[in-house]
Amino acid sequence: MRFGLSNLQGFISTLTVAIYSRRSVEQNGVADEAKSIARQVAHAKAYAAKKGWAVADEHVYVDDGVSGALFGASRPGLARLLAALTPRPPFQVLVMSEESRLGREAIETAWALKRITDAGVRVFFYLDDRERTLDSPTDKVMLSLTAFAAEMERDRARVRTHDALMRKAKSGHVTGGVIFGYVNRPVLDGARRSHVERVVDPREAAVVRRIFTHAAEGWGSSASPAPSTMTAPWRRCRAERADRAAGRHPQIARFCTASSTAAW
Repeated sequence: MRFGLSNLQGFISTLTVAIYSRRSVEQNGVADEAKSIARQVAHAKAYAAKKGWAVADEHVYVDDGVSGALFGASRPGLARLLAALTPRPPFQVLVMSEESRLGREAIETAWALKRITDAGVRVFFYLDDRERTLDSPTDKVMLSLTAFAAEMERDRARVRTHDALMRKAKSGHVTGGVIFGYVNRPVLDGARRSHVERVVDPREAAVVRRIFTHAAEGWGSSASPAPSTMTAPWRRCRAERADRAAGRHPQIARFCTASSTAAW
């Protein structure tokens, strides 16, 4: 049977498409396009529609808030995509925004891409309307260069993030989460948030001082029983702080979860 151009065009138009999208934990140095999973998926679907391809919704693979340096079980979306390649992939095309979505570690990214193309799946990047092939030595060199550039950008982003956090810490600004005894208070520069500062929470600070006072008195050691004052009920701290403290600071939680109308 003769396989003419019309047959080929009909085959291409019925290709089944999978989509892979990933959003990094660290967003510095990342294009706006890569900051939204929903945006990546929507644009990939639009790209496939423009090509006349059918997107299989069950083969939209997503890793949200995962570094491109991680692979294997740390990337469940990519792991499912790679697992779908055997024994025979249910899709013929994989669409992503750009190569760095697959990964930012040169060797792992190249290996994952090789597994995908070896399974007969064509890989397209919609940002520059380009297909990634590994058919020639030139293709492989280009893959190495782009993977190298992606890994270098990840390393530069790490340095930039560390530098920014150091500047904040030296200025006394918040660089992490909430600490018991303090509340995080945004400082505004006009309508824009300039930074966040920690402010002492009087109620929680009282709990912290009480803990240190009893520790200085010897309470809590195996040789010293709790003083009689510890049998008195204590004022209840805010419930949400008690829940958080229960996991990380069981001694603090002990104070917080007891209720009383008595003053400290």
